Amino acid sequence: MKPFLLGIVGDSGSGKSTLADSVTVLLGRDRVTDVLLDDYHRFTREERATRGVTALNPVVHNTPLIQEHLQLLRDGRPIRNRSYEHANGTFGSIRTIEPREMVLVRGLLGYPTEELRSLYHLAIFVHPEPELLFRWKLRRDVQTRGYTEAEVLKYIAHHLLDSKEFVLPQSERADLLVLHELPHWDAPDSEIRTSLVMRRVIAELAQREDLFGSLPGVHFHVEGDEVRVELGNDLVESQVDDWAAAWFPETYSPDQVGMYTDEAGERVRRPQLAVLEVMVARAAELLRAGK
Repeated sequence: MKPFLLGIVGDSGSGKSTLADSVTVLLGRDRVTDVLLDDYHRFTREERATRGVTALNPVVHNTPLIQEHLQLLRDGRPIRNRSYEHANGTFGSIRTIEPREMVLVRGLLGYPTEELRSLYHLAIFVHPEPELLFRWKLRRDVQTRGYTEAEVLKYIAHHLLDSKEFVLPQSERADLLVLHELPHWDAPDSEIRTSLVMRRVIAELAQREDLFGSLPGVHFHVEGDEVRVELGNDLVESQVDDWAAAWFPETYSPDQVGMYTDEAGERVRRPQLAVLEVMVARAAELLRAGK
């Protein structure tokens, strides 16, 4: 069986890596090949600054090479590419990437065209509302990437304009749209409302397979060709653990799945996030098996 290509795309700081890392844990690291679309940047961070473009602009991305490499990986063939180093904004050495059972592709511009989108077996777009995205991006860049708050704020306006023009339109091509919303602008992360819009292949899967079971707090609606799912803030952690462990008894760990970094830089857990991550991993396995 050839590799299954799973795409996780979204704006910078939207939570792509949080989702991708947990899905990798659930599926098993030895089964997953990780492909980072930042590795396909044409320019270093310094060169982008000189040209006055952000990393969200398509001119920065070598889209033809992405398409060529995804086709090779989909066919079960290895690729060779350099790595992008976020620590200093430069490129590392060339290395060979071998496809495993699952190829997980994450980045900013994974579905800029329908032709490129068609290479994925399952395409996900993570979409926090603007206020929440700004909060998360500022938090991540300061806490983990070494930027000062002033540096992040300096470039945020240009970033938001490019996001609206180049990144957000990809949400319409996604099979699964993950929405994170705040009940009010200053609400803490614990009050985030998470909902899912399922389309095409995953909408069909959700209507014939038991993706959520009878898990209390998950509300499922069919609206035309789409399936909409609300992950309520009343989800009970122990019930989520039992449900998740039934699907992934060997790899599910409450210490790794559903975790994120909060405002204070502490690792905390959201049951809604755990449900999302487990469902994505389960859906990928079922789709790969032809269910």
